[in-house]
Amino acid sequence: MTTHGAELNWAVIGTGFISQSLSDDLHRTPGARRHAVCSRDLERARTFAADNGFAVAHGSVSALLDDPTVDAVYIATPHSTHAAIAIAALEAGKHVLIEKPMAVSAEQGRRIAAAAAVSGRFAMEAMWMRFNPAYRDLVAAARAGAIGEVRSLRASFGLPFGPADSSRWTETRASSTLLDQGIYPITLALDVLGRPSRMHASGRLRDDGVDLTVHTTFEYDDGRFAQLSASMVEYIEPTASVSGSDGWMTVPAPFWAADEFTTRAGSIARALTDPPHRTQHERRGHGYVPMLEAVTLAIAEHRTEHLTHTLADSIATLEVLDAVRASLSSPTARPKETR
Repeated sequence: MTTHGAELNWAVIGTGFISQSLSDDLHRTPGARRHAVCSRDLERARTFAADNGFAVAHGSVSALLDDPTVDAVYIATPHSTHAAIAIAALEAGKHVLIEKPMAVSAEQGRRIAAAAAVSGRFAMEAMWMRFNPAYRDLVAAARAGAIGEVRSLRASFGLPFGPADSSRWTETRASSTLLDQGIYPITLALDVLGRPSRMHASGRLRDDGVDLTVHTTFEYDDGRFAQLSASMVEYIEPTASVSGSDGWMTVPAPFWAADEFTTRAGSIARALTDPPHRTQHERRGHGYVPMLEAVTLAIAEHRTEHLTHTLADSIATLEVLDAVRASLSSPTARPKETR
């Protein structure tokens, strides 16, 4: 395995759009080397490797995990496969960075954490939003009282990635707008407001159980609330705002990858008419670089987790996602629709 101070040999499992963007940002990350790629189709893996600067191509996960030159793997496969591949990689002595969601349930997340503890290797869900400098500033400012006492939050991630009857989305792959898009608004709400006292969810479900659109409300005993939405078949303005007793902060689209936000505060006249205070950061690559730098450095320092996003954090979010899914599937939620 790579020692402290040497470049870390990264492998990417999966050759989709996310892997393409991540590969570009690995090239921009000090201490990281694009080394190996894996696809079920070996020729596809070879083409991806040649196009994206990887030295080695593998046609199966087992072959990649048997490769002693691989130090760390990024898992960018369908949701339903994340837990099994992550556990196998940890058991093979590899560090793992898992595309969100880390798993499809809190139970699976706890199994990953147990495997990580036994292996002594680094493991983390790739919630890159939490490493985004603008996002970190937003959360810190909210907690520090920049808009007084935070009272509510709104966040949405709705983009039409395909038709409702798309054959690419299946229950066996754990296709889900809640897991894929909804995890971002929910993470923001948890970071700013904490775990809710009550939650309600409704949305569109296909007859095979795939959720297409989800609307969730978090409620707190002291009257605070969050309104959260996600969809993979329609636009829901992909912005966010945090409101308080003395003003509000607004994050432009796409809020999970934004490099700026604005703050309006003070008296009504001032908040409505004065130019907003703008907080800006330079965007680096596709946005993954801050996370990849943090993870690569943590591994070089022989750490098994990163405090910015621990396995416990991911499991806590999965517990909330489990509860939202249960609410969505309840008899009071909107009935399922045929494909």
